[in-house]
Amino acid sequence: MKSSLRIFFISILVGALTAFLVLYNYLNVYPERNAPSGGLYETFTIDHDNIERTYDLYIPRNFKENSGAFFVLHGSYGKSEDMRIATGYDFEYLAEKHGFLVVYPQGYKNFWNDCRASADYAANQENIDDVGFLKEVIQKISLDYKVDKKKIIATGISNGGQMIYRLAYESPESIFILAPLVATIPIDNNNECKKNNEGVNILIFNGTKDPIAPYDGGQVQLFGNTSRGIVQSSEKTYEYWKSLSPAGKETVSQIEDTDGDKSNGVVKKINAGENVVALFTLINGGHIYASPNVEYSSFFGGNVRDISTAKEIFKIFEELSD
Repeated sequence: MKSSLRIFFISILVGALTAFLVLYNYLNVYPERNAPSGGLYETFTIDHDNIERTYDLYIPRNFKENSGAFFVLHGSYGKSEDMRIATGYDFEYLAEKHGFLVVYPQGYKNFWNDCRASADYAANQENIDDVGFLKEVIQKISLDYKVDKKKIIATGISNGGQMIYRLAYESPESIFILAPLVATIPIDNNNECKKNNEGVNILIFNGTKDPIAPYDGGQVQLFGNTSRGIVQSSEKTYEYWKSLSPAGKETVSQIEDTDGDKSNGVVKKINAGENVVALFTLINGGHIYASPNVEYSSFFGGNVRDISTAKEIFKIFEELSD
């Protein structure tokens, strides 16, 4: 009897472990390289609204005072350090070359309080002041590292991308370039953000085969949770931000195929007026950060390796800074 029970419990344990490993690999992200050597990676703590908040900094070896900073926001259930892996360390390698800081802020209980009123995570339900938190981090690094506050770039994936839209709506003066990834603005009756209706430099990266945040708009769903509500399409999101800038010249181009995979690609639509508004359509791309330096598992819907998202954002930053 004892032997049978032992075998039974061992079988349960092995089955659970196998299921965990399958699920882990199914949901995993695999960087193609290690973090750059030589730079310094540190975690800092601040008190904001009587809540202890943290952010991580990557400080490159050749950090230059009066340079800018790249803020990189994680998605739902995420942690700040996860974004290093999820972006293939692209921002850190770029920082080593150009001398800016990389900032990985931590959301409240692993989420950001974005614009979607119906979302059921604590950051939203407790109405956490994430805009104020991020502005405080900007102020802190500008004092501690003499970062130029006019050269702040902010990007984020999924829930982090939705948080980028909140910054664009409510604090457009704080960020020089905003780059939401795999995220579109919520429909009006589920959008609780205060709209300043000011033009911003904004670059949107969305995949046509995104299984979580649909490219053409509709219900956002993650692990069966539909509380995030309905979002507008990528085109409507692009058109909204474009409408806030004086008319400019719009161009559409297919980015050169560099990965040899003809089943996917990138179409770039860019409107260069008083502000730059762009939509990078990741053809057959999923809920991913597009880069040759990281691979997302099949759960996320498809990789696109023809661009490094970080380099595309930085390229426009350099053009606007000239």
